[in-house]
Amino acid sequence: MPLFYLRNYKLCLAFSYLWPLAKMRTSLYLILFLLFLTETSAQNAEPIKGFVDMHAHPRGDLAYGNQLFFGAPYGDIATELGDCKTHHSKHLIRSVLAAQTEQRNYSKWKDSKHGYPDFKTWPAWCSTLHQQMWIDWIERAHKGGLQVMVALAVSSHTIASAAKTTGPQDDRQVLLNCIQGIKDLVNYSAFMEIALSPQDIRRIVAKGKLAVVLGSEMDNIGNFYSPADNYKARFNPNPTNEEIQAELDTLWNLGIRYIFPVHLNNSVFGGMSIFEPALNVANKFATGAEWKVEQVSTAESGISFHLQHPGDGLNGVAKMFMPSLFPKSINPGRKENYTSWEVVPGFGHRNAQGLTEKGKFGIDYMMKKGFLIDIEHMSDKTVNEVLAMAVKKNYPVNSGHSEPRHYQKNEGGRTPQQYAQLKQVGGMIGMWHGKNASDFVKRYRELAGIMDYSNLAIGLDAGGFAALPQRDTTIKVIYDNTFERCTTGNRTWDINTDGMAHYGLFPDYIKSWQLAGMTERESNLFMSSAEHFTRMWEKCEAVK
Repeated sequence: MPLFYLRNYKLCLAFSYLWPLAKMRTSLYLILFLLFLTETSAQNAEPIKGFVDMHAHPRGDLAYGNQLFFGAPYGDIATELGDCKTHHSKHLIRSVLAAQTEQRNYSKWKDSKHGYPDFKTWPAWCSTLHQQMWIDWIERAHKGGLQVMVALAVSSHTIASAAKTTGPQDDRQVLLNCIQGIKDLVNYSAFMEIALSPQDIRRIVAKGKLAVVLGSEMDNIGNFYSPADNYKARFNPNPTNEEIQAELDTLWNLGIRYIFPVHLNNSVFGGMSIFEPALNVANKFATGAEWKVEQVSTAESGISFHLQHPGDGLNGVAKMFMPSLFPKSINPGRKENYTSWEVVPGFGHRNAQGLTEKGKFGIDYMMKKGFLIDIEHMSDKTVNEVLAMAVKKNYPVNSGHSEPRHYQKNEGGRTPQQYAQLKQVGGMIGMWHGKNASDFVKRYRELAGIMDYSNLAIGLDAGGFAALPQRDTTIKVIYDNTFERCTTGNRTWDINTDGMAHYGLFPDYIKSWQLAGMTERESNLFMSSAEHFTRMWEKCEAVK
């Protein structure tokens, strides 16, 4: 019965109004008969078989100022995935920044600059500035069981400015470009369609297509910030509630249904989770202020992270470049620009900023609209306040690329209490992809138990400045005539040697989980995640 009410809440509401008016026995019988038919239909609906990727970035090429991330996901492959020299070698500062960014995951990796048709060095599991979601690779993932993909706009004004790109750099324009770019990709394909509702997901999947859910993972929705570089665009760091509501309405009308209220700086809605000192620079760039932290007991909170001065890890060469990258007041090479926080044994640092008053209004309005809200990147205090709102309203919120806190040791990891609240309201967990197959299976098993084998998916974060899984040297995927390697141009990939080099190796990665010990029950849970995601959305629709 609960599933019936979720899927037929409008009919139930109509019934509650009609009941007092239904004085004639015939009318009562008619209403009851209609309820019976719709409940029977809901119970007999075929569950979606397949998985959801709750976190994907197919249009990174339209972010970061358009000149840092290389490669569109469709079009003439020789052009779109060809030579990246114009992006990564034309400008000295951008070239150095790109090289250092690409080598942070694997110091021995080097960019040959040549892509199609040989793809000598990229795409690679460790490369974060080259397209990993080419349309053929998305289609191969779809054929391997991907039924729903949350496609997110993302960028960083700080990075785009530091890389000396020509833009656009401001968050609002980049979001508009990315969302239109995702729509263009979907329209270009023959196997994708955008879903604006859970009913759309069921209809699209029933046609054999991939349902794409549009989303925003921008640092500052609506340009509600004031960047330090005086970039020429319209910014509004102190919006009214009416302006916040109008911007959220605009996002909804664009087709955006999945939303991150907070990303990689303190936003008008609340504080971000602090886990990387370099992001303190981005926070000051966007907000004019560094983070304010508070000491919390490691034993009670699970947080042992200590915030260092962002300039502490800079070598002489890096410090020499800093004045060219950032305004004087933002430069992390200047000791006086940031606080050196005290380290107290037995205590860790977390963001002192929680949910703002505008954040309370914004989250409440998002729930009224029916947005799918993701709590990732929120500070610990912001997460707890949003979860309290969700529990009060019985509204599902999600943790789309999640890890338990005992792995991360910072406020970006979820606590048992937070997972319990997510489970209570019917939210989804999109688990981080793990270092490799064995690591993923271990963590998936832990979260499956926590979530009582329900509402557990993956958030791969392909195209989002994040490395993909490495090869697992303890297992070997067998390729044969029933499971062939992925080939594009002159290059054939093998997950045993290449790791998950791009999105097309999703089926290979899933196959490796079985070899790493994933049980049938765990596999069935993963292949039910598209259905669980759709039911979560149906509950949002019922409660909004």
